[in-house]
Amino acid sequence: MNVDVLTRLVESKPAPVPLLALQAYVNTIDVETATDQLASPAEFRDWQRHTGLETPPRDASAQELRRARELRDTFRALLMANAHGAVDHGAARKLRSHVGAGRIPLSVDRSGRLELDLSPAHSVDELLSQMIGIAYQAQVEGDWERLKLCRNDACQWAFFDSSRNRGGTWCQMEVCGNRIKNRHYRRRHRAAS
Repeated sequence: MNVDVLTRLVESKPAPVPLLALQAYVNTIDVETATDQLASPAEFRDWQRHTGLETPPRDASAQELRRARELRDTFRALLMANAHGAVDHGAARKLRSHVGAGRIPLSVDRSGRLELDLSPAHSVDELLSQMIGIAYQAQVEGDWERLKLCRNDACQWAFFDSSRNRGGTWCQMEVCGNRIKNRHYRRRHRAAS
């Protein structure tokens, strides 16, 4: 896992490691620019090589690419639910099907403690299982609810909410927050006149 690259890919408000890897995975789709780093097997391979999450990176099959997109979209729905303080039962059902499809990679340290194996994955299936394991670890450690999607519908970038009250709603207040506030302001003034 190349933490420096993952941090640059996330741009702002990065999650702690290893949740950072899941944040970057969720951000492989950019709503603002309409780009998808999982659009083709070659693009997915390049993303894996760049991030150091799979070794050696290889082209995913059509089925593996479909599963990678489905899991990403499931996580995005769950992060949107985190942003709204809600529960997405549909996304929970979809995640359940992904959990049943793979094994969470674990390792054992010298004292016998189990920990998530974060070494580079050797297959797409292993990488997807690792993402599920990272989500599980974040839930156990209490960081999961802090990973959210920006509430600006034109953005929807995943960010880590480090605010004390966990009330963050935008990936960047000075960009998305101001856009939304200005939009609401103009709407109120139009309605008043």
